[in-house]
Amino acid sequence: MSLISLRTFFMVRILILFISGILLASNSSAQTFEEEIKKSMLSKPRFEFKFDGRNSFISQSGVRFFGLKAGLQFDGNVSIGMGYNFLWSDLRADVSHNSRLLSSELVFRYFSPYVDYVFYRDSRWQLSIPVQIGLGESFYRPLDDEINKRLNRGFVASYEPAIAFEYRFLKYFGIGMGVGYRLMIVPNRRVEEQFTSPVYIFKLKVYFERLVDDYIE
Repeated sequence: MSLISLRTFFMVRILILFISGILLASNSSAQTFEEEIKKSMLSKPRFEFKFDGRNSFISQSGVRFFGLKAGLQFDGNVSIGMGYNFLWSDLRADVSHNSRLLSSELVFRYFSPYVDYVFYRDSRWQLSIPVQIGLGESFYRPLDDEINKRLNRGFVASYEPAIAFEYRFLKYFGIGMGVGYRLMIVPNRRVEEQFTSPVYIFKLKVYFERLVDDYIE
């Protein structure tokens, strides 16, 4: 097993054990946890919207992702929805095409259905376990404007568990941070980059439910 594979294995295992420990500590039993989820899903859902920034690594280069998320929140404990994330940083490589080396930029973008479970909350703070699945594509885009091609394009799928906190600093806005891991389930083997990596999350949340309560209802 390679050094990268070993690092990936241990990082994922540590994260899973950490999340499992939190769930066990915050719930007296698995049955209590399941009952809490079922009860939350029976409540009236509210709309939520988030800006999502993620720092991670691609082939040991530090990169930044940007994303948007919209979904439904049930009883303040469980959120489900859909997001869109894309590589914001400029990462370049020389790619062979028709016996030429083309200077190209890496494109990595994906839709991200997500689930977010809140295991602690008070008037200002909340701690949660967000999990998302990435479904999208990666390819190289030549910097030469005359070459309108997507080189080495292919489908990708990823799994990203994390643990995060959120702080409401204003009535309608909150900020948050978290740490997780991006594990590539289906890599694009035509793009010779290492996408499996730790992930550091930064987010800004708009509390639409409070806006609705104050100005609509």
